[in-house]
Amino acid sequence: MIRYHLLLAVVFGLFSYVASGDDFPKIYNSEADQAAMPMPAADAAAAMQLPDGFHVDVFASEPDVQNPIAICWDQKNRLWVAENYTYAERTQRFDLSLRDRVVILADTDNDGRADSRKVFADNAQMLTSVEVGRGGVWLMCPPQLLFIPDANEDDVPDGPAEVVLDGFTVAQENYHNFANGLRWGPDGWLYGRCGHSCPGRIGPPGTSEESRIPLDGGIWRFSPDKKVVEVLCHGTTNPWGHDWDQHGELFFINTVIGHLWHMMPGAHMKESFGESMNPLVYERLDMVADHYHFDSSANWTDSRGGKANDFGGGHAHIGMMIYQSSNWPEQYHNKLFTLNMHGYRANVERLERRGAGYVGKHEPDFLIAKDPFFRGVEINVGPDGNVYVVDWSDTGECHEHNGVHRSSGRIFKVSYGKSISAPSLVKPSCVAGDGKLPKLWRDYQSGKTTPESLRLLLTDSDEHVRVWAIRLLTDYWPLDTLVGPLPNAEYRNDQESYAAFVSMADDDPSGLVLSTLASTLQRLPVDKRPELAKRILSRPEFADDRDLPLLVWFGLMPVAVDDPMALASVAESCQYPSTLRYIARNLMSQIEQHPQAIGKLLSCAATASDSLQVEIIDGMLQATSGWRVSPEPVNWKLVSDLVGVRSPEKIRSLAGLFGDGRALDELRQIAQNDKIDFPTRQSALTTVIEARPADLRKICESLLGVRSLNLTAAKGLALFDDPAVAAKLVASYRRFHPTDRPALVELLLSRPSFVKVLLDHVGDANGRIPSDAITPFHARQIQSLGQESLNRKLSEVWGELRDSSTERRQTIADLGQQLTPAVLKSANLAAGRALFNKTCATCHVLFGEGTKIGPDLTGAQRSSLDYLLENIVDPSAVVGKDYRMTQVITNDGRVFGGLIVSQDDKTLVIQTQTDRQTILKSEIEEIRDTTLSPMPDGMLDTFSSDQRRDLIGYLMHPIQVSL
Repeated sequence: MIRYHLLLAVVFGLFSYVASGDDFPKIYNSEADQAAMPMPAADAAAAMQLPDGFHVDVFASEPDVQNPIAICWDQKNRLWVAENYTYAERTQRFDLSLRDRVVILADTDNDGRADSRKVFADNAQMLTSVEVGRGGVWLMCPPQLLFIPDANEDDVPDGPAEVVLDGFTVAQENYHNFANGLRWGPDGWLYGRCGHSCPGRIGPPGTSEESRIPLDGGIWRFSPDKKVVEVLCHGTTNPWGHDWDQHGELFFINTVIGHLWHMMPGAHMKESFGESMNPLVYERLDMVADHYHFDSSANWTDSRGGKANDFGGGHAHIGMMIYQSSNWPEQYHNKLFTLNMHGYRANVERLERRGAGYVGKHEPDFLIAKDPFFRGVEINVGPDGNVYVVDWSDTGECHEHNGVHRSSGRIFKVSYGKSISAPSLVKPSCVAGDGKLPKLWRDYQSGKTTPESLRLLLTDSDEHVRVWAIRLLTDYWPLDTLVGPLPNAEYRNDQESYAAFVSMADDDPSGLVLSTLASTLQRLPVDKRPELAKRILSRPEFADDRDLPLLVWFGLMPVAVDDPMALASVAESCQYPSTLRYIARNLMSQIEQHPQAIGKLLSCAATASDSLQVEIIDGMLQATSGWRVSPEPVNWKLVSDLVGVRSPEKIRSLAGLFGDGRALDELRQIAQNDKIDFPTRQSALTTVIEARPADLRKICESLLGVRSLNLTAAKGLALFDDPAVAAKLVASYRRFHPTDRPALVELLLSRPSFVKVLLDHVGDANGRIPSDAITPFHARQIQSLGQESLNRKLSEVWGELRDSSTERRQTIADLGQQLTPAVLKSANLAAGRALFNKTCATCHVLFGEGTKIGPDLTGAQRSSLDYLLENIVDPSAVVGKDYRMTQVITNDGRVFGGLIVSQDDKTLVIQTQTDRQTILKSEIEEIRDTTLSPMPDGMLDTFSSDQRRDLIGYLMHPIQVSL
């Protein structure tokens, strides 16, 4: 019954609208239970359970703040709040008829409650974060990072928002794992986060595809001074909270399952779902906590509803801070706090140094809320030393299956004893406070440090100072992993710093320093990495460290690609069992291309310890576990005789591989064994496909639901010319990783019998294949098959396709050369909006305004100049099936051309270029469908160069501008 009433509400638009400002769109609550409301804010605060001596004030609540998703503090001790209204339930994803807002709150009389409120911006969309500084305000609005200038700090934008970075993808299916979390770091870079379900390729606007930085979950940073972006680590499912400790070490929270992570640059970290896209990442780093906040022996989804309260509340964590003020009792100083969604509480972690890194230890839970609407999304230390908790205020999870409650929101202030207003916080973002590190950060940000001064700190008695000296030194180098040039190019071959790093790797006692040097491997030219890696790997006291062996391997992966012999030389002094195993695995996998490399490794193995010899054999077994046969490596007999006494079964297994090869049945079992790693299973499956056994189809069909294997399985199934195979591939489309789906479409285009099945399901009621999965290139590929029935079906379900004339192609090229980024930056956006309203808004919607006759442009590829020019200059080149022009001829000879908006038994409504006509069907003589777009050709021909600049500039602008 509840679902039925919700359906009626959706159909008839009977949502409850909540009034906002006159200049702001009305927001609405879309959850099924419209009667459910949060506790009054004061009651919710009073009901919270806290340790003795603590109390909670309502700093702000609705209507002053609604749907708060993120906060930050400015230098005036004011709280900036990002309010997100556009995030919607799964069926809608984002409601782009709404807008998001940034408000500024202040407590001017220090009574614990905000009494001043300003709206800084109310025209953002898909807003997830706000940060202030460097001459303006920074907004994360995936797929873009925006900057709104406000150099005079008068809280009025100096101009329109600028796109600083783009490429932060928002996935179709898992749209809640997108980019978020802007925050200044101790080094003056702007840091952010992203979940792995929204892999992107980021860079400044206009960056070529090959120069963009891949982002597959993890942490990234951007330098406003150097205009470069760097991805620091990959992995985890959905990081949504990070902070720096007193030593400048960054820790972050992951929403699902593994909750606490130490950010080590260059790391590949485990995810709850999915595999690394890099095949050389054999293993990934785990979280640093030694515990879970749910019963990890059971299913993590069973931890909800209070079942995990004894463990810490549940698996989902959002928001994080490390308390570094002095207002609270000493037992909370430098402790890590994170909000536990299902537990309605704040968990506490104690961070301890261990080996080359850290371990997180469970402390008693802190705050426990009683309001069922409590959804803590951020926890932050204010300049007064008290803690501010942001409450999204809703009853759903992050997926919002049950709708969104937009009309409430709270910010609670948690204080100890009597509240004081004097700022006392040491914040990495402003690097306040005394001590070596804050001074070093301030000097670096103000340009007072030099490579020479930093090298002097490499021998400092404090391991954390040495760590930061290494990090800041390498920031002077132009890095191949960054987008854009760095200054001081002479430090690319900074031999003095490199020699110092090698010396430190030999004798520095700190595991954290060695970990930093391991991260630094990834900043070195590939030919410089082996020597530094050798020195680190020769330190036996860290051989069994949890993190260091993997960090070194991550830095060596490019060496494995560029110079396998150099990688083999690294093994000569390697004392780390797991790193040696990775090296052996890699070199064995390259035996056919580089046989001398694995031979060199085996010659080294003859003098290695017994345990390290076994690691080499294990690595070779892992490399070949999916193989049927392999050539015998040089020096194999030398090692097999030594290890055979201790591990005869392993030696026999490899000897069989080097002889007659493995049985096909063993490879079948490997491919289908979900306990074996994916690269091994993929290798086995590829071998099985090449052998083409009688049961190949059955094997491949059984693996269509397994990401990281299903594309290989699909390639095996493509060997069978059977429409039923195509039907299975189509039905599995959404199980494929987004980056694999284009390849799946290519497979479905490989046979005419497959194409028919594909087109039968493009844009169907089940939504199996979205229309935009078919590109114009694919459409031409279908046309090239020369089958009229397929061409008709393509026209019916997808649209028309024709080649642009030579003249139009030249026009597009000419306009592309004229409308350079510099020209578009000078566009009068207000004039562009006025021109859009005059010429385009009769058929198109943009930012919720206009008439939805043609496609809604708000979510289109407006950031691409090529996309805009192709669709404006030659709109009929690609015409979607829902947007073809129709000609209606009446009995009296009149002809109307346009889009049919609606029709019933009696009338037909057609939108022409200038008007909407309602025509009686009894007066219609003929209706002719065309292959043309109703949008006129040559629209830009009538515009001046300034008008073309203004219109295109406005269309490419990420947010609405004022008229």
